[in-house]
Amino acid sequence: MQADGKIKVLPEKLINQIAAGEVIDRPSSVVKELVENSIDAGADSITVILKQGGSALIQIMDNGSGMDEQDAIMAFQRHATSKVSSIQDIERVSTLGFRGEALASIASVSRVEMKSVLRDQIEGAHLYLENGVVISMDRTGGNPGTSLSIKNLFYNTPARKKFLRANSTEYRHCLTMMNHFTLSHPEIEFTVIHDDRQIYNLKATTLKERIIDVLGSGVQNDLLELNEVNAVFKVKGYLGNSQYYRKSRGDQYFFVNGRYVNDRTLSAAMMSAYGELIPKGHYPVYILFFEMDPERIDVNVHPTKSEIKFADQQMLFSLVRGAVLRALKKDDVVPNMQSAPAQQLSRPRFKSSIASELRVNPDQTRIDFDAQPQPGESQDPTPPAPSSPFMPAAQEPKAEQDDEKMLWQLHNKYILAQIKSGLVIIDQHAAHERILYEKVKSLMDSQSASSQQLLFPQTIELSPDNFEYLMEILPFLHKIGFAIKGFGGRTIVVEGVPADMRTTNTDRLVQSILDEYKLKQGTEVDIRERVAKSVACRSAIMTGERLSRESMSALIDQLFACDTPYFCPHGRPTVITLTLDELDERFERT
Repeated sequence: MQADGKIKVLPEKLINQIAAGEVIDRPSSVVKELVENSIDAGADSITVILKQGGSALIQIMDNGSGMDEQDAIMAFQRHATSKVSSIQDIERVSTLGFRGEALASIASVSRVEMKSVLRDQIEGAHLYLENGVVISMDRTGGNPGTSLSIKNLFYNTPARKKFLRANSTEYRHCLTMMNHFTLSHPEIEFTVIHDDRQIYNLKATTLKERIIDVLGSGVQNDLLELNEVNAVFKVKGYLGNSQYYRKSRGDQYFFVNGRYVNDRTLSAAMMSAYGELIPKGHYPVYILFFEMDPERIDVNVHPTKSEIKFADQQMLFSLVRGAVLRALKKDDVVPNMQSAPAQQLSRPRFKSSIASELRVNPDQTRIDFDAQPQPGESQDPTPPAPSSPFMPAAQEPKAEQDDEKMLWQLHNKYILAQIKSGLVIIDQHAAHERILYEKVKSLMDSQSASSQQLLFPQTIELSPDNFEYLMEILPFLHKIGFAIKGFGGRTIVVEGVPADMRTTNTDRLVQSILDEYKLKQGTEVDIRERVAKSVACRSAIMTGERLSRESMSALIDQLFACDTPYFCPHGRPTVITLTLDELDERFERT
């Protein structure tokens, strides 16, 4: 028999560290596993304390059922769990945790201190572990429940530790994870403290009030309730209406039997239901809870339990889409031909022939500037001031210049201009974005950015993660003319915006800038660049806005005064040219 074979059984310590790589990849993963355990223990008050984004300390304190000494020791053994005892239990999982790997994995890559006291007791177990090994154990007094302190995460696995991001980034991941729990369990009081600063203390409340607490007070008037039962599931929760949407998918939450999940089928059903109610490139907001037979789903398909498998995905798609459509129609946000707004009815209709389309009204290009407001925003009757860095000046050109510059606006999206060699086509949003980007960068370099004071300062309550993002970029916003102050907690007051900036809804503008800024995390490292691009994108003329001939002329003049006029800040072209030779070739005149 061969003494030293190639195949060996791995030592327990190494097994746990490998398992940790599947379950624990950053501080937010630890937060997830420990808070799930607290909820499963029946806690109705949970406190999360973080230091340095969770890399130095993650402490979870709850008032749950607690453990005695024997259970406290067993909890750190791999595959030790109180939640599963047979294969039938796996098929009908009703708890958040069940695999029995989390604590063993966490302990193998950190220093752990646990205090746990059973209910109706005044004394309990106190353990200290390093590298997955119990170093000391004694008795301790305290309130019923469990306190777990995870210190120096990945201290013994430097290769993994080096992949952690900046503390601010890891902290925001922890906040995002906490959003899952605070929304799914409004009956539980949650407190989060980071670097000795209390971020929030959310008291037990209703689901709608908890949504407002988490997403900010600006959402309260834009929520539609959904409550429906069918043969497959029961769903309840809230949808954002057609006036409330975001630039990213960040505020989309699915909970299935109490568990937060990512699922393509559910997401596709939601996007199909909303259809064209929201602008292209934007996403609806929703917080939905599904209850269904546990045997119709498999929650054991992913180590972190963030994905599940449904028995009949096609049926699920149809039922979810139908439920959401019915909720949207109740709010009269799905238009029909009989109830189309006057603004829609007044738009030009397609004629039956090309010949009739060519009967151009000589005054058709001489329309006034008419910026189409976003849903829910009021039209600002004040025309943009000349020389505004945020809106092309609508200066009246001289007659001879007016004759020379032949301009048209195509579908409120592109500007067409005749030149000697052919035709120039300009993307109005991309062009204005380039103009604003260069001017914002210039303002950041100067010390003379002016601000226009709002007649009524606007108070805005931000979500915890958006508040942290705002604090990160606030010095740059101040440099370009925003006047924003803290108002306690996660509330800010906007007292002024950059001079001549177009704005009819300050809350939406700030939220949009933050959304755009977050989207650029993965592609733009420099904060200054991200701020400049975000402000430019969210302040620029949008597709669908009608421009006067004078505004189109001013936009072109300002574009070609830029240092880099031919590309927007994201690298997309602002201008394309069709030469007469190209047109002649298309019409076979060569």
